[in-house]
This record gives sequence, structure tokens and C-alpha cells, in this order.
Amino acid sequence: MKTIEGKQIISNEKVYPSFPTPQNLQTYKFSMIDQIVGPSPIPLMLFFPGNPESFEARIRLLKDSLSLVLSRFFPLAGRMSEDGQSIDCNDQGVPFIVAKIEGKMISDSMITRNSPSEASVVTRLYPCEINLSTQFGPGDSMAMFQVNQFECGGMAIAMVLCHEFMDGITTGHFVRSWAAAARVSSSESVCPNYIAQSLFPQYEEMKLQKVRPSVSIVKDGKSVVRRFVFDSSAINILKEKSLVERPTRVEVVSAFMWKCFMVASLANNKSVSVVTHAVDLRKRSRPQFAPDCLGNLFAMAAAACTNQHETELGHLVRKIRSSVSMIDGDYVARMLGDQGFLGYLKNLENTWSEVPNDADLLFIVSWCNLGIFKADFGWGNPIWIDRCLTSGDLVYMNGVWLVETGNGDGIEAWVTLGDKYMQEFEKIDELQALASIDPQPITCTLINGLC
Repeated sequence: MKTIEGKQIISNEKVYPSFPTPQNLQTYKFSMIDQIVGPSPIPLMLFFPGNPESFEARIRLLKDSLSLVLSRFFPLAGRMSEDGQSIDCNDQGVPFIVAKIEGKMISDSMITRNSPSEASVVTRLYPCEINLSTQFGPGDSMAMFQVNQFECGGMAIAMVLCHEFMDGITTGHFVRSWAAAARVSSSESVCPNYIAQSLFPQYEEMKLQKVRPSVSIVKDGKSVVRRFVFDSSAINILKEKSLVERPTRVEVVSAFMWKCFMVASLANNKSVSVVTHAVDLRKRSRPQFAPDCLGNLFAMAAAACTNQHETELGHLVRKIRSSVSMIDGDYVARMLGDQGFLGYLKNLENTWSEVPNDADLLFIVSWCNLGIFKADFGWGNPIWIDRCLTSGDLVYMNGVWLVETGNGDGIEAWVTLGDKYMQEFEKIDELQALASIDPQPITCTLINGLC
């Protein structure tokens, strides 16, 4: 066994699909949207309390069920092709590391990383290094896994998946299907639909510089990550303040995050801000695509406002709604088929035509309602999930990642901003009154009791 920085590697092996991939499915071509998204990583970690079942028995269950689910999500067991435009679905398996974290309780790792030492505590729980510049390349595995055991008996299942093959909804399908396979439950298992590569055929001469908005996306400098947790009462207050008919919790929290970002943006001499929201195309198409249609099936809605005069919460909710409503059946139809790339460019022009080039950009992605908190492998639901967002990165994007709290009633907003922006953002009185900042996800007493 090998020990690295308090992480003892118990085993490092590969897990293979339980059934071979048919020959006619051994090449998965990326769709046009996959190409635009690119080969960045999706890191995800699920934390579980201790369990009477032995750790060894749980590892066997995880490997056996992963083998089963890889037969259906077969591209994950393949390798990136040499030209980077497809996956060789050759059943080469996925790396599967088992590690023991020495001298640490599970609560020590359920933290927001606000310092290099805190970052190292959590990043070692993942099977590879992850940052904004991390990319999958030719010959790389499309998924990697690491299962961590803590001194208290708790466990964390970490995975790094290739974004070029899957969006958040696909990730949710995969995690829930893996958990269902572990419980031998067919009712929650997904039979993947791979039609996206035909609906949105890849554009062989795509020039990425032509498909990006002119607004600056990537920032240089020190970044800071904070978690702002809104419970159900805080969300209800935001809904009442919005004065909008039947607002959703994602709408009001997104609008409030934008409102706070405007303060930070204005303090840094920016007059206009724009917020983007990832929108699921499965429900926007006419007719709708099947919910189990895998791949990247989303588009980015964009709404812009002046930072000084358009800060009323209800106005921001309506702006977000309006931008999302532009992604409709016609929007999707323009991107279908062999001429889909031209339709994509038209959609991009329509979305960004009124956004100034010097606008301050804030990405918002919601993982609420993906069912990841219901991923029960046989020992209960996760008590927390993590996305490996870390302070200090010298290349970053201003962004907000939304996910429901463990009880399903609230929302955690993971916010990444430049350090000067975060100084202004986190001191806003209304934000401090409504949200808990970097709280322990669950009390140490309860964690240790569960362990």
C-alpha cells in the first residue's frame, strides 16, 4: 500500500463493463454541442456516514454495480480518440482507486476551501488534479473514481467525468443508475438514449473562436469560493420580495445572486453585468426530447442589466425568465441536422446582440432537482455533495453553482469570484441576513453519531 500526504492507497485497479459493447456502438461521435462544451472535467463527490456493513463489502458492491451500469453508459469505459472528436468505446474500463484517509474524520473534509491547506484536504479525495485548465485528451479515460474511507467509518465517493460526453442531467442519470444497480432496483435505472449525436451532428470545421461570445469569460488573478446557504424561510422571503407570480426557488436565488454581483461589479468600475443560465433543451424542443437522452443538451440564456439602475429583485427575476423563454422550440429546431451549426451561430447572435462587450459576466448553473441527493447505494442518501471548487485558482470564471441542501428544502450557492469582487459581495447586509456563509453542512455531533 502506498501513502501520499495522509492518503493511503489501498488499491488502484480498473472496473470493466459487465457486458461487451456491440461492435456497431464502438465509436461514439461527439455532437455539435459536445464539441462546443469541450473536454473539461465534471468533478463530483458524495459523502456518506458510517454503516454497519464493512467497508470491504461496500467496495465490492460499488465495483460490481459500477460494472453493470458501465454496460449501459458504455462511452464512459472508453477512451478519447486520437483526433478528439469521438470516444473509442472499447471497454478499456475506468480507473477505480480505494483510499484510506489517515487521521481525518468525514467532517474535516466537508468544508469550503478558503485556504491552500483546506484545499489540499479535499482535492486529495479526488482521483486526479482538477482546475479550470484541466482537459481530457487523446487516450484518456472518460471517467475516474476514488472511494475514500475516513477514521470515523464515513465514506466519500469521488468521480471525475468528461463534460464533453455529459451535462448535469446526464450526470444525474448516471449517478442514480449506479445507485439503483447497487440496490438491484430497476425502477430508478435509466436506459440511456444516444440520439443526440444524430440530432446535432458534429461540425467538422468548427472554429471555436467563432462560437464564443465576445464578453470576457476567463479571468486572471486570485479567486475566492464561498458557500451561501439559503434555507426554506430565506427562499420564501425572496419569493415575497420579488412580487412575481409563482417564482421558483432557482429563479429568486439566481436573481438575488445577480443583484449581489451587481454591487461587486459596480464597486470594480463595471457599469453593466450579464448573467447566463444553463437551460435544458430536452424540455424546450417540440416535441420534447426523451428525458433519458444523454450528452450535452443545454444552451446558455443571457440577460443584461445596468448595475446601478436595474437592481430590483423582481425586475431581475423577469429578466432571467425572459432570457430563458427565448430558448424555445424554434431555437432548438435551428440547431438540428447538418446545418445546425449555422443555426447555433444565429442563436448566439440573437442571445448576445444587446450585450456590451465590456459587460461583467456571471455564470449560473443549477443542479437542483437532478436527484443526486437521492443516490442511495444501500446505506442511505448522501449527507452532502461536493464539486471541488477551490479558492486561490489563478485562472477562474465568475460563477454560481446551485444545488439543493440535503433536506431538499433549501439551496446552497457555491460562488466563485475574484478576490476584490468577493470582498464587496460577502459584506452585503441583505446577503448576510438571508444566508449562512460557509456553514458546516451537518453538525459534527450528528456526523460522528452517524459514523
